[in-house]
Amino acid sequence: MYWNHNSAYYPWVKKKTADCHTVLDVGCGDGSLALFLNDGEKKIVGIDTDSYCIGKALSEKSGENLTFICQSFEEYAPDMTFDAIVFVASIHHMDMTKALKKARSLLSFSGKILIVGIAKPTTIMDWALEISRVLPSKVLSALHHMHTTEELKLTTSYDFPDMKVIRSIVRKELPGAEIHYGLHYRYLVEWSE
Repeated sequence: MYWNHNSAYYPWVKKKTADCHTVLDVGCGDGSLALFLNDGEKKIVGIDTDSYCIGKALSEKSGENLTFICQSFEEYAPDMTFDAIVFVASIHHMDMTKALKKARSLLSFSGKILIVGIAKPTTIMDWALEISRVLPSKVLSALHHMHTTEELKLTTSYDFPDMKVIRSIVRKELPGAEIHYGLHYRYLVEWSE
């Protein structure tokens, strides 16, 4: 499996979904996270609007428990609920408020939402943190021979929301959730009902 700033968080997602039976990967790209999470028992659904990415995911698919669908999250109407709904570097591609409302409506009892997101710093503390993450991120990227999303031909958007907007939306839509800052310019959110 390739390594980049998103796949660096796959082990975190795997740990957080260890007890989940159904997982929805929103903005699944080439399906690498779904494949990483696949233990042969979980029912994993990956959705993405990019037909090239879904084609790659389908070509790597192993097992009947994996499903990949070329569709927007807004249009997606499943006939099931999910124990976990995961957004890895994808929620900035959509209206975050609408996406979180929809995700909450698709959760099973005590289900969880996991976000590995990207945002622009807005406060002095945000900027200080951003600067402190540069060197470790560069070193780890070199050590792991990072593959960029452009190299992998995955859909990329550099139109990131402001961190203050993220904080406001998370407070409103995911009450009680905490935002944690990770390496590689990412923030992490875990929330459950």
